[in-house]
Amino acid sequence: MTQRMRRTWGLAGTAVLTAALAACGGEAPRTADAAEDGALRVGIFVDNAFGDGDFFDQAGRAQQPLEDDGAVVNTYEGQLQAQNFEPLLQDAADANDLVFVLGFEAIDAMTKVAAENPDTTFVFVDAVVDDPNIVSAVFRTAEGCFMAGALAATVNSAQGSSVAGFIGGVNAPVVENCESGYDQGVAQVDPAQSVASQYVGSFVDPAKGREITLALAQRGAYSVFAYAGLSGAGAFDAASSGESVAPIGVVADKSDLAPGKVPGSLEMGVDAVILELADQYRNDDLERGSQHDYGFAEGGWAMVYDDSLLTPDQIAALEALEQQIVDGELQISA
Repeated sequence: MTQRMRRTWGLAGTAVLTAALAACGGEAPRTADAAEDGALRVGIFVDNAFGDGDFFDQAGRAQQPLEDDGAVVNTYEGQLQAQNFEPLLQDAADANDLVFVLGFEAIDAMTKVAAENPDTTFVFVDAVVDDPNIVSAVFRTAEGCFMAGALAATVNSAQGSSVAGFIGGVNAPVVENCESGYDQGVAQVDPAQSVASQYVGSFVDPAKGREITLALAQRGAYSVFAYAGLSGAGAFDAASSGESVAPIGVVADKSDLAPGKVPGSLEMGVDAVILELADQYRNDDLERGSQHDYGFAEGGWAMVYDDSLLTPDQIAALEALEQQIVDGELQISA
């Protein structure tokens, strides 16, 4: 099975992205020149562990490009043990110029350590942290989920289904924004299709996710998109065990979870964000307290399509729709 991949990572240079990123003023960080050997020292901290095949591993993909560009990279795993967060983040502050933090559980420890270590710049990825010491990087969730909805409607049309399934983790604003974008994407491709949605109530319950997938299939859903963390694995389990559903991946390419059943995935460019902000830091353009947002144009999202399940015309139509988003011709409301 082959896959056609289209990634619009904005890594060619800071100038391409600066105009598109919203930033507010703050204290300029220490530059890489402060390192004795002149190398930029970058820390990547996750509140759980790498190897999740998802959000944290997307961040880990930045390590090799950073090192290829001459940086020294250190990684830290909190293992979801709150008592580990502050000591590990202090180690990261001591050893690095720039530290990327992923995982909501570590926010309190990060803000404390950042305040005590003004010579190290901390970046929180995937949410705005309202703190003058923290750089925030967020993704335009509705925009990414719009394309997942467009893919769902495209696949449904080919299968004669008029229902697109949506599985949410919990009723949180970011998930509701995703559902809104997904609804808009489905309607953009085929206004006659409807969206059937259901929430798990948890991000860590794949069995419940599978149960909901089966229930959505009973309601006529063929394409199913789960913005539900680990709970979303249930949709792929249902597909791989023979249920007639087409699960759409999110964050990372999830085609391996249900081979031959996944028409595409919405990849989250966590690595692109890390690389771009590291470039800003090198250029002394990254300000403490600044906020940056990422969509398709900035490399925050990218679609991956399986060309054994989609025709060239279907892929071309989806890519044209994405280009309208990039060009600002198509506006998605949150």
